Amino acid sequence: MPNVITLLDSERIQYTGIFDLDALYTHALNWLIWRKFEVNEKSYTLRKKPSGDELFIEWEAQKNVDEYSQIRIRVKYELFGITEVEAKKEGRPKKMQKGEINIYVSADLVTDRQNFWAQNVLYSFLRAFYDRFIYRSSIERLKTEILRLGWEYYNELKAFLQMYRYVS
Repeated sequence: MPNVITLLDSERIQYTGIFDLDALYTHALNWLIWRKFEVNEKSYTLRKKPSGDELFIEWEAQKNVDEYSQIRIRVKYELFGITEVEAKKEGRPKKMQKGEINIYVSADLVTDRQNFWAQNVLYSFLRAFYDRFIYRSSIERLKTEILRLGWEYYNELKAFLQMYRYVS
C-alpha cells in the first residue's frame, strides 16, 4: 500500500453570498490543469430542494514527481441553498448564484505510488530504509513544495470568492 503523508488536512474556505458557480468551477479546475495535475472528479451530486439546491463535488488531482512519488491535492465542495439571482457585473445584469459554500482543501505526498515495495516483508523493510536514509532529503523538499502548493490553491480559491463581495 502506498505511504501517504498528509501535509494540509481539509483546510476550510467558507463563503456566503453571491458567486458565479461556472466561473468558480472553471477557475479551480484550470488552476490545477495549468500546473500539470491530472484531475479526477470522484463525485458530483446535485440535490434539488425547495429552500435551494445542494451541490457536493469531490476532486482528486495527482501529479507524478518521479517513479516513486506523487503529489495529490484533494478538494471537496459543499454548496447549500443555491438559488439563481440577477446581479450587476461591470454594470451589466448577469445571472449568478447565491448561497453558502464550504470548500475543503487537502494536500498529500504519496510515496511508493506504484505499490511495488509492499509486496512482501523484505521489500517493506527496504522501503522504510530507503525512505529514512536515501530518499529523505527528497521527501523533505517535496513536503515543502506540496505544502506551498496546497496553500497557494487554498488562497487562490479564497481570493476568487472574495472578489464577489462587491457585487450588488
